[in-house]
Amino acid sequence: MTAPVDELSVLLKSLSCDLRVYVSAGRLRPADEPGDLTKAVAEQVHALVVELHEGYWHRFAHGTAGPVSASQIEVSLYPKSPAEATALLGELASADLVFPGFAFMDRAEAETIAARVVRLLGPGTCWWSNRDDLSVDGVTSFSVDTFVIGSDGHRFALLIQVGDD
Repeated sequence: MTAPVDELSVLLKSLSCDLRVYVSAGRLRPADEPGDLTKAVAEQVHALVVELHEGYWHRFAHGTAGPVSASQIEVSLYPKSPAEATALLGELASADLVFPGFAFMDRAEAETIAARVVRLLGPGTCWWSNRDDLSVDGVTSFSVDTFVIGSDGHRFALLIQVGDD
């Protein structure tokens, strides 16, 4: 039995931090073809980034650029293992990317909640981030952003941290 989206939303919400760490969870549109999963998750990232840009972060955008397109986000999806996703969710929920010494929440607590999110989506879940081993492909027009998204093909869980230095 899979966990309902509401339970994912509640857990993710506990990882959020006003004006820095944002979350979203829900159902994906049905995928017709095998490659549609990455397209669908990129669309979810894009939808949240556009919402953030229009709601607040446009003030800090560099130049007149807005968020990158969903197709550009799709190209920026680097696969992550469940363990990597858990660690990155915990890191993004607990430590500021711009000011690493500033903690949003206890790292151990964040990783415990992140592990629950990963478990709720299940062992067959695919995870991605815009961070690879050496760099981050920015998806916003802000100075700093990093996201993690996972999907079991039907539901998704997304966390993004944004900042401006």
